[in-house]
Parts: sequence; structure tokens; C-alpha cells
Amino acid sequence: MSAVGGYADGHGTRMRDRVALVTGAGSAGDFLGTGAATALLLAAQGATVGILDADPERAEHTSGRIEKDGGRAVVLTADITDEGAVRAAVDDLADRTGRLDAVVNNAGVSGEGGIAATTRAGWDRVFAVNVTGAMLVARAAHPHLVRAGGGSIVNVSSVAALRGFGSGAYGASKGALQSLTTDLAYAWGPDLIRVNCLVPGHLHTPIGDHGGAAGREMRRRANLLGIEGTAWDLAWAALFLAGPESRWITGVALPVDAGTTTATVLGMLPRVNAAAVSGDTP
Repeated sequence: MSAVGGYADGHGTRMRDRVALVTGAGSAGDFLGTGAATALLLAAQGATVGILDADPERAEHTSGRIEKDGGRAVVLTADITDEGAVRAAVDDLADRTGRLDAVVNNAGVSGEGGIAATTRAGWDRVFAVNVTGAMLVARAAHPHLVRAGGGSIVNVSSVAALRGFGSGAYGASKGALQSLTTDLAYAWGPDLIRVNCLVPGHLHTPIGDHGGAAGREMRRRANLLGIEGTAWDLAWAALFLAGPESRWITGVALPVDAGTTTATVLGMLPRVNAAAVSGDTP
């Protein structure tokens, strides 16, 4: 079992006496997704964390890891496309803990691939989870964040919102999520609620683990640093935006992609080709 934080000790007091909600935070083993890693890190930093997942067994697994690490977690089960279930889950967390300070809208589905392969039902499902679900969670959390004197909402988008990958509904939905982020930042700024967005790149996580070893190596090389990103890289950025250090930051889309979106294909090709010829590991 990997240590909380991954590359650095994740324990501290930055979220002490705060309550955070993370959607899609369930897990099934040691290979963590971004939701589980974020929940573990927030808890290690002192927060009581609501683990919201559609699968109660996965939510319990993450909760057990948090408690084993000495943290506090509340298991919440809901389909985030069900408005009534979302409101009940968020209210339950706030009632049991007395407050709500931060929300990480991490839950998402990848869809069926490119537009030609996407069914209408598949398209609607991706938007229902990735966009409408995030909106429903944010709206349910709003009154509780207001009562806490303000707070933070962190939406998790993707580089697929900014670059073409043939991801169809997934990329389109993540672009919509970024637009939702800026609109909520505008609307809820007077309530001292900050709304920001993380834009992860090609992380090695369960949802991005495809193409085998060759695919993993290609994704590693497709960034400016030439090192692999994991769920912990996203979790540390989420901690920053959820916590007090980012009190004057709102409406931002922060890439967590090792520079992937700052380079062009033409600029990357010479580096990739040179490494392939020499056999070097960039």
C-alpha cells in the first residue's frame, strides 16, 4: 500500500477542523484513482472527508484506508445524476459533521470513444455524470458553504477539453465543466465561494490505464518533463485549491499535465524521435 502523498509525506494540518466532500472517491485496491488519492490526502491533512460514490463497497474501501491512516471519513452513496440523492447525501454530511468547507467534483465517466462510435444514450450519460452531476453537487453544497463563511469547489476537467484526442463526449463534457467553473466563480464569488478547475494530463490511473506498457510509455513521453504522473499529482493540486493558501484564487483552470498543453506536436516530435533512436529514457 503506497504512503499517503506518494512522493512526499502527505500528513499535516492544512485542512484541520474542515470538512471536505470528494465525489467518485471510491477505490478497490492499491492502484488509486484521483478521487481516492484526493480523499486520502485531504484526510491526512486533517479534514473530515465525505466519500461520495455510487458503489458503497468502493466508498467503504477508501474510508477504511483513511481510518487506518488515522483520519476521519463519512461514507456517502449516491448516483450524482439523481438530484434528490445528491441533496440527501450532501445534507447528511453537513448534518453529521456540522459544516462543509470544500467540494472536489472528481466523479466522471469516459464514454464510448469518438463521435462516430458514440450512441445518443452514451453521449447523454457522459454529460449527465461529468457536467450535470457536478452542477447538482455544487448546488447542493452551496448553502452549506455559505453557512461556513465561504469555501472552495474544485472541478476536475481534462486536457481532452483543450486538445483533440478523439474522445468524443468526454472531451466535450470536460470543456463544458470548465465553462461551468467560470460561471459559478462569477455567481458565487460574493458568497466567498471560490470555484476552480484542475486540468489533468495523461496520468497513470485506472481510468487512463489503457494500451498496455507501450501506451503507458507513450503517455510518459508526451510531456515536457518525461516523467509519469499519478493520482497523487492531481491530489496535491486539489489540496492547494481546496485549502486556505488559495484564498485569493478563483475562476482558474490549472493544468496538471507536466507541460503537455504548452507544447505542440511539431515541437515534441524531435524529442520523441531522438529518444527512440538513441534508446534513451527522456
